[in-house]
Amino acid sequence: MIMPANNMSGIVHYFAGKYPGKVGTLNTPFSYKKPPFYLPFALDNGCFTRWDEKEFYLMLRKVSLMRRKPLWVCVPDVVADAEATNKRWHKHNKRISDFGFKLAFVVQDGHEPCDVPKEADAVFVGGSTVWKISTSEKFKGITPWLHIGRVTTESRLRWAESIGADSVDGTGFFRGKGKQYFDFIEYFEGSNQSEWVI
Repeated sequence: MIMPANNMSGIVHYFAGKYPGKVGTLNTPFSYKKPPFYLPFALDNGCFTRWDEKEFYLMLRKVSLMRRKPLWVCVPDVVADAEATNKRWHKHNKRISDFGFKLAFVVQDGHEPCDVPKEADAVFVGGSTVWKISTSEKFKGITPWLHIGRVTTESRLRWAESIGADSVDGTGFFRGKGKQYFDFIEYFEGSNQSEWVI
C-alpha cells in the first residue's frame, strides 16, 4: 500500500478505486483531512517536521470520534535518535492506546529488532536512507505490520514490496507532474521493466 501523506488529489482516489487496498493516506497533525470511507489511513506524529504534542493529541481526539479506526498511530519519536525515541515511546504509548488505536514504533538508526516494544502493532522504519535500505528487511515479522517511510521512487517501491513491506509513504509523488508522479503511475500500470536502483 502506498500512503501519500495528507494527499487527497484526484489521482489518489482514482487508484484507490481501481486497486482497492493498494492506496491509503498517512495523516499528520498539521494538515489532517478526514479520509473518505474507502481509503485506508494511518496517523503520523509529525515529528519529522516538528513535534507538537497539542496538535498531535487534537488529531487523535478527532479521529477517535470516527467509526473507522486508523491502521496504526506512530508513537512520537525523535528523528535519528534511537535512545530519545525509546523515551518518547514510554511517555506516550499508553496514552495513545487508551484511544483504542494500534501503535507503531518508529525505528531509527541503531535500533535492532530486539528494541521493538512488545506492545507495538507495527514497525515504522524511519532513520536515514542508507540505514533504512540496509536494515528494513530484518524488521519484517517483528510485528504484524511493516511500514517504510520516505519511499519515493518506483525502484524503491519495488524494493519495499520485495522485502515484504505492508505499506510505504512518500510525500513527493504528487508535487507537480515530475518523475515521482510518473513513478507512482508506473508502479501500478507500467511495464514493470525498470531495474532496481535503490
